[in-house]
Amino acid sequence: MKYSERLQRRRCIGLRLGVVFAMLLIALSWGDWPIIAVAGAGGLLALVVYWRDCRKAAREGAQSGTDTHAS
Repeated sequence: MKYSERLQRRRCIGLRLGVVFAMLLIALSWGDWPIIAVAGAGGLLALVVYWRDCRKAAREGAQSGTDTHAS
């Protein structure tokens, strides 16, 4: 595994943790609306970045490993 691939994998793991912690913060701070708003916005941002970067990288990695051209 290349260094850049490890960094990408760690970033995706960090984004997943960010989304989980945002949901946990929302659940624990249910009555405090400013905290809910900030945690929701941060979690949504992390989810969008994860979906854009990490899901695309997973699809490209799966597609590049199935090359069946007869040379």
